[in-house]
Amino acid sequence: MKFALVIGAAVLALSMPAAFAAENPAEVAAVVAATKAANPDNAALCKSGPTGISTAVSAQVRTLAMAGKIKGNPQAVGAEAGQQIGKGCGG
Repeated sequence: MKFALVIGAAVLALSMPAAFAAENPAEVAAVVAATKAANPDNAALCKSGPTGISTAVSAQVRTLAMAGKIKGNPQAVGAEAGQQIGKGCGG
């Protein structure tokens, strides 16, 4: 059940505005790095649009949260990481 909650929280967070600031920028950087490592074709990730980026980021938030590497709010971390990746795509 915790697994489903983390997934749902991450997906919900990525659809929220940037009103929530991540508690730890290092956690955001870790999610961005993990997402890029898992999706080495940046052009394809960017072309997948917000839904594809959200899915990719959610997977990494879930993985890092389950490994205990996200101590802050997974929603805020995921939302900020998704925004950073989106901005890197020119959006």
